[in-house]
Amino acid sequence: MAGSPGDARTALERSGLDVRLGSGSGPYGDSGYVCRLEGLPADDFCTGHRDGAPFWKVWRVGVDPLAWRESRTQGGPGAVRVCPGGLVGFAFGSKTSQMTVTPEQVVTRPGWLPPPCP
Repeated sequence: MAGSPGDARTALERSGLDVRLGSGSGPYGDSGYVCRLEGLPADDFCTGHRDGAPFWKVWRVGVDPLAWRESRTQGGPGAVRVCPGGLVGFAFGSKTSQMTVTPEQVVTRPGWLPPPCP
């Protein structure tokens, strides 16, 4: 994607995938979180996170070693900074779930490394 999306939610919205954001009416009042991607999970009413329930988790790629790093922000994907040329991923699961692909499986350019953020 050309240009800098600025944050993970904007990058996802620009991806062309069907994105539905949550309403924020749940126990945490967490509006703007990613509720569904491409209609999944279909049984989520998008009214807020529930303790222990699976959710769309945001991941970024870090170096040393080149691997996915969980983005632990309180502001959801809108608070996860994405630099030009960077890589961000979303995976649905529990709080302890991991990404199921490696960065090397996603990036096709040999020798790619995450860019430094200004």
